Amino acid sequence: MQEDFTDIDALLSRLKMHDLEAFTRLYKLARGRLYILANAIIQDSAAAQDLVQELFMELWERRIYLNIQTSLKAYLIRSVRNKAYNYLDKQGTQARLSREYLRIEQYDTSPLEKLELAALGQDLERAISKLPPMAAKVFHLHYIEKLSHAAIAEQLQISKHTVSGHIDRALKQLREDLKKIKN
Repeated sequence: MQEDFTDIDALLSRLKMHDLEAFTRLYKLARGRLYILANAIIQDSAAAQDLVQELFMELWERRIYLNIQTSLKAYLIRSVRNKAYNYLDKQGTQARLSREYLRIEQYDTSPLEKLELAALGQDLERAISKLPPMAAKVFHLHYIEKLSHAAIAEQLQISKHTVSGHIDRALKQLREDLKKIKN
């Protein structure tokens, strides 16, 4: 007897058996509606597609479906909504930091300040060169080339969790190295 694949919540029991066919069916059934919800919140088509894709990747790779006790449909809707609002928060923070950076950049700096900034830049470059190769590469891709964790993970064929680990490691080491220079 074949199970009904038209009801998203009916797929949960199949997912809990790590059924790839059920996951594929779930993706085909739910992605359109989830995309519409995400796009309605963030008003960015590409980012909405990425959020939905990320949700499904996390659902499968981290086996989140094993912990869902209520409605799978409700879980997916709540998750994509939370991801969309988190995205908006992150975008707002980045916009605010960009405005502050531009405001600071507009001030004329004295020759002494220019020398200090150049020296700080050299110190930072030296500290980055001391990082392990992969941490340095991930740091450069994220902070210099402004790539997202997902884009870096895809480019380097590693998980987003690994990307976060490399960035955390790089920041920790850079803080320590720059403290030594400051003192």
